[in-house]
Amino acid sequence: MWGRRTVSELEVRALNHLRDMDLKMLMIDEVHNLLAGSYREQRRFLNMLRFLANELSVSLVVFGVNEALDAVRGDDQLARRLDEHFLPLWEDDVEFSRLIQTLIAAMALEKPSGLTVASLRTILKVTGGVTSRVFIMIKSLAIDAIHSGEERITDEAVATWRPTWNKHAWTVPLETAVEAE
Repeated sequence: MWGRRTVSELEVRALNHLRDMDLKMLMIDEVHNLLAGSYREQRRFLNMLRFLANELSVSLVVFGVNEALDAVRGDDQLARRLDEHFLPLWEDDVEFSRLIQTLIAAMALEKPSGLTVASLRTILKVTGGVTSRVFIMIKSLAIDAIHSGEERITDEAVATWRPTWNKHAWTVPLETAVEAE
């Protein structure tokens, strides 16, 4: 059924499907990856976003790291339509403690973890308070706990945790981040 259709026929069909869904919002994650494309590809993608927002009368929400601003600012009309909002860094407070407890509970380890305040502060320092880094660290600690048979995240595991691949090589120097209180 889809074979041998032109690009314009497929575009019309896709638009019709989106209209039939009564789409209200189009959300694009990691929009900063747009910058990896050539100038022409960036222009094409931004034009497509603006067209979809206009054609479907939908709200457009884009997510990304700081470079996402640069990506969206490549189109003045689109940039004027979007408000910028920044997620604050986590701080050493009750909300951060609740986040860690919630994340650990979601890992469904067999034993309770019961981390100390010192461990929570270490997590905060190592991750720089960046949400995605916190998630990555807790997930990595949970995986390590399962592999070791410990089935819980311990204070020792937090104190000795180090990034295991380039994805974890953050800008916060670990030597500085994990200094003792």
